[in-house]
Amino acid sequence: MRKLLAAIAVLQLALSGAAAQSQSATKAETLSLEQKTKISQLISKQTAPLASGSFSIAVDAVVPADIQVHSLPSEAEQLAPQVKGFGYVVVEEQIALIDQRSRKVEIVFPRWREP
Repeated sequence: MRKLLAAIAVLQLALSGAAAQSQSATKAETLSLEQKTKISQLISKQTAPLASGSFSIAVDAVVPADIQVHSLPSEAEQLAPQVKGFGYVVVEEQIALIDQRSRKVEIVFPRWREP
């Protein structure tokens, strides 16, 4: 009986870890490639990138208080309603979508410009 309970406890622990991993993977997959491309093009038209030393972009990183988080253009929110209320930061050739309340990086994707 103890072995069975121990096996169940190990299985529950493994499943909770897998759920946490799939939750962070889901954030990145909330936008299609087309949505990322179009949002990137909208942002690239209006915002110059920061220098690379100012902030290192990574999912779940917190944007320092001295870095300005820009509001997403309304066109981006219409294109992808799931990012409504997010802000963004552009660092070199990457765009980070930011939860404006926590200043936490939620999604990172490359910066594409219109051809």
